This record gives sequence, structure tokens and C-alpha cells, in this order.
Amino acid sequence: MDADYRRTLDRAVRHLCNGADAVCDGMKAGDRIPRLNYMTGGYTWDGDYVWNSWADFQWVGFLAGRLWLLHLLTREQRYADAALQLCRRIGPDLAQHPTVFSSTGIDMYYALTLGHQITGDSDLKNWALAGGDNFANIFDRKARAFLQIAGADRIVIDTGLNLPSMLWASQWEPERATLAYRHLDTVLEIGLIRPDGSSCHAAALDPETRAVTGLFSLQGWSNDSVWARGQAWAMLGYAHAYEASRKPHYLEAARSAADWYVAHAPKGWVPRYDYDDPDRDKLPYDSCAACIATAVLMRLVRWLPDRAQQYRDVARQTLKALLADFLTPGGVVLHGTWGRMRHVEAGKPRLGRFPQEDVMPYGNYWIAECLYRELSTDWSALSLDGKA
Repeated sequence: MDADYRRTLDRAVRHLCNGADAVCDGMKAGDRIPRLNYMTGGYTWDGDYVWNSWADFQWVGFLAGRLWLLHLLTREQRYADAALQLCRRIGPDLAQHPTVFSSTGIDMYYALTLGHQITGDSDLKNWALAGGDNFANIFDRKARAFLQIAGADRIVIDTGLNLPSMLWASQWEPERATLAYRHLDTVLEIGLIRPDGSSCHAAALDPETRAVTGLFSLQGWSNDSVWARGQAWAMLGYAHAYEASRKPHYLEAARSAADWYVAHAPKGWVPRYDYDDPDRDKLPYDSCAACIATAVLMRLVRWLPDRAQQYRDVARQTLKALLADFLTPGGVVLHGTWGRMRHVEAGKPRLGRFPQEDVMPYGNYWIAECLYRELSTDWSALSLDGKA
């Protein structure tokens, strides 16, 4: 690693610390839940943790995960203390309440599981395991997959991101991994990763038989297009599955999706929200798709020696672009979007301001993971098998 690049990475860590310091200071005022403001990237403060509504979700897991990784990068105890405070606030709710939608898996893994792997705190482990019991209840036996939302008639490519806690928990509860792998196999069988490695967002299910009735997009330009973040989710879900299982077909799925992503890397390295929208050059970037994909490419470098140089080059060029043009001095990743949101939760406003940009919760976590993986050789805190 050359000296200029190292200085760029260190400066980016300082930017993330600037934002984390503000959160830590805000948490001193009491036992409150920070809520990401999608317009500014700052935080407001809620009295209660929202575990049962996607439209009102606070994305606490991504913030806690960012704090845990900053603690590892800087050895500053205040970041670990703040992350643990968040975990103690949300853990009992995740352990107690039924899972309504799959994104609660984010809070289980990036807050509780990651925290347990770093601290050994038994409360975090117990809450994560109990939360996994609840999460298992949104597995649809007929569809052989986790539903995006309990009772919904659809499977989405995103759900692979929500399964690491189930994979981690299998050392105590093997059935957890069985469900996760069944879901991931179903996603491959129904074609959410296409033969060319591109991804489709979602599959519609028959309400009675649970058979797949069609493939479609909830956030991309069209049912046949490639939504950028969906492509990153495809890469991520199967990287997780391979790391936990070492089963070759999961590595092949991750490689196929990554090859497509690398082959379609745009000028400037950061994709627009959808690769196929004819007006894409006038529409938002998806900076968080780039953050997610970059972190996955870094992992695949260790597993695919024949692609290591190519993947490493794309990952580093993309990270340089993100740090130069998308990351603020306050540690906020700009130029993101929810995309063309077609699903509205009953009684709730539509998420996002498309075609305007939003600050996305995903990018603000995965930029930290990119820095952690680039600056550290020991990735054991994030490992799903103890060998990463």
C-alpha cells in the first residue's frame, strides 16, 4: 500500500470519527435511539426503538456496527461504549417481539452479533439467539424462503444481507443455518441471479400455493433491468453463505454476480441507481451499492486467486472515488437513493425522494467496513467461520 493511499484511508477514518463523536455526545443526554435523517445524514433522537415497521425503521444495527468497527480501527473505547449502549437498548426488544420484516436481521447481526464477537458479552449473544428464534418465524415452508415482510407474497434478493446472525447462530442451533441455506438455494433456483450474473430484485408468490408467479423489481427501472443495489446484495448474500459453509456453489454465485459488477463498472466507478434506465445519467448514483460491492470484492480477493488482481484493482479504484467525491468531513456518504419505490407500507408515506437523492443507511455502514478490511489483515470480528 503506497503512502498516499494510506493517508487517504487514515483521513477517511478521521471523517467517520467526526460523525461518530457527534453521535456519542448525543447519547450522553439519555437512553435514546438515534434515527438517521435521510436528507442530511445527521441524527434525530427517538424515545422508543421501532422494530415492527420498515417505513419507521431506525437502522440502529448499521450505526452500532459502524461504531464497533471504528473501535477496532482506533481503539477508542467511547465507540465501543456507545455501540454497547445501543445494543442494550434494542436487544431485549429483538429477543421478545415477533419478527415482522427481515431487516431486523441487520440489527441482530451488526449490533448484537458483531458486539458479542468483539466483547464476548453474553447478553448480546443471548439476545441475538432469542431474536433468531423470532426471525425463523418469517421462513415460509411452502416457499422455502424467508419472506421480505411477514405475510407478504414476495421474496427479495436483499434478504441475504439479513441472514448472517442465522449463520453465526448455527454453532448452537444448527437449524438456523439450514433455514438460511434453504432460502439462499431457493433464490438461486427461482432465478434472482440470472445466467449472466446480473440480479433481479424480487419474486412474486401465489398466495395459496406459494409458487413463484413472476419476477419483478420493487426499486429498479423495470422488471428486466439491473438495480445497482440489488446487484450488490446478490454479491453479499452469497459471500456470506460461502464464508459460513465453504460450499462451492455459493462461491460460484458470488463470483458470477461480482464478475457482472466488475464488467459493468462505469466511468468514475460508482454506478447510477439502475444500469438500464435510459435516463440514468440524469438520475441519482447509488453510492451505497458501490460501498457494499467494494467490501465484497475485498473478501473475494482472498477466495478467488485467479480474479484477485482484477477484483482488488476495482475495489481500490471504487473506494478512492467514494472517499474523494462522496464522503463528507462528517463521515456521511452522499449521493444515494432508495430508487423507484413501488411498495408502500400501509398507512405510511413512501420512502425516499426519488429522483432526488437521499443519504442511505447502508453506505454509512459499508464505508466503515471497506476501511476496516483495507486497513486490517485480521477480519475475525466479522468472520462467519473463524477463518476469514
